[in-house]
Amino acid sequence: MTSCTIIDATDRSIRQTIGETSTLARLIWVDAGLASPPLCSGLARCGRCRVRITEAAPAPHEDDREFFSAEDISAGWRLACRHAPAHGMVVHVPLPVMPHRHASRPKHPGPFRLAVDLGTTSLQWSLLAPDGTVAAQGSETNPQMGAGSDVMSRIAMARSDKGRGRLRELVLQALQRIVADVEDTPATADAVPPAGSGDEPTTACGYESRVEELCVAGNTAMTAILADASVEGLASAPYRLEMRGGTALALPGLPPAWIPPLPAPFVGGDLSAGYLAVLTDHAPAFPFVLADLGTNGEFVLALSPERTLVTSVALGPALEGIGLTFGTVAQRGAITSFTLTPGGLVPYVLDGGEADGISGTGYISLVHALLRAGLLDVDGRFIQSPSSPLAARMARSIVSHRGEPCLPLARGLYLAARDIEEILKVKAAFSLAFERLLATAQMPSHALSGIHLAGALGQHALPADLEGLGFIPPGSGGRTRAVGNTSLRGAELLLTSPPLRDTLNTWREGCTVVDLTAAPDFSAAFLRHMHFHF
Repeated sequence: MTSCTIIDATDRSIRQTIGETSTLARLIWVDAGLASPPLCSGLARCGRCRVRITEAAPAPHEDDREFFSAEDISAGWRLACRHAPAHGMVVHVPLPVMPHRHASRPKHPGPFRLAVDLGTTSLQWSLLAPDGTVAAQGSETNPQMGAGSDVMSRIAMARSDKGRGRLRELVLQALQRIVADVEDTPATADAVPPAGSGDEPTTACGYESRVEELCVAGNTAMTAILADASVEGLASAPYRLEMRGGTALALPGLPPAWIPPLPAPFVGGDLSAGYLAVLTDHAPAFPFVLADLGTNGEFVLALSPERTLVTSVALGPALEGIGLTFGTVAQRGAITSFTLTPGGLVPYVLDGGEADGISGTGYISLVHALLRAGLLDVDGRFIQSPSSPLAARMARSIVSHRGEPCLPLARGLYLAARDIEEILKVKAAFSLAFERLLATAQMPSHALSGIHLAGALGQHALPADLEGLGFIPPGSGGRTRAVGNTSLRGAELLLTSPPLRDTLNTWREGCTVVDLTAAPDFSAAFLRHMHFHF
């Protein structure tokens, strides 16, 4: 049996069977289960899969030279996404990559219910006390990230029973750990009943703490993998939905989990739960749009309580900061916006400190600032001889890196032309979906009461940037608002008010699906939207 040795940053040695694994990256971060950084799905764009191979090192790939010097390559440094594992290989994973994890602990006894937003990039949860209040909450990187950062990379792996089983196992382990952490939470002074009350603690942890039910809201691919259901209907056109949700799911080692209804092949329970949250918490006037945006964009155009249109479009992981040259998730140290001043660009770093990357919304802010300054044209190209003095000064700093124009930024960061193209692709997909929904409803954009943004885009992007780049129609920025993680909030509502489950199932049956990719002019329409205007 062929195998190789993986040595992590703590010098722990793992003897890993190779099997049918296609890349070294997948062997390390999926098969061996090391915590994965946000990866670019094997595109050799992020450089985060760098490893040092000290035995049986393969010949360098052309992409290795993008990230490593000749001396580094001689020392065995390689991109794990560009090489296959081989028998006898010894691979050192250099940095301790901890999962992006944050969690609070409950202070009061249960029983609890656990709401989960199972995203392609992250897993976010909230623990609900018996009265429906949030007793604890947390977030972490989706442990499947080692298989790739986008939905299609997960689907590709999940087409085999073994691959789907491993991806499912990773998420189940994460959910089981979260539940176990709740069970093991030590008692606090205000949680322990008084002696002699008859309600003394019954467990070693100080009180009986248990999770009775889950609600897991996710896109259709994440949900199918969790349910160990076939993903063949999501793998190629014509797409079809092989599980519809709207029911309870039995998961190994976990309490019963209710799955929100899935309206269409790429419109999942995250959107249906989010729609419920917007209706409940914001009571918007009809018609309105809800857009839940991450690696996949899911849209609802709610025309009335009885009539809704839904659609989806692949956005890729750029909004999560993945696949961009200095892209990162929106966490401490990430630049989430830029301000254009007479002296140049001023970055805003989330939670202060030194900037170590740029979030997806930071790139959106940056591109809009350069467009307004006159350094970029509407096609996303650098203008060689801009007319404004500020743009001319910035243009003089543009350098060529491997034949590609790049604009230097603060602290060694730079904006590459290919990063602008990635943002433009996201914009084109977004505005095309928006346009087709309005066209199907035969209504003008000014008739909308509001645009509600959920997901990665809604949290940090400014409506002025989205309007200026053409994500949303002209004049709609003032009616655009961020509504937070509506998927998680909807899961909470479905746990605290079970009758809403029937309401949501009934809503799903009345949805009209707008299939963008089935339109014969989809490719031509996408190209028409590849400009920074609506």
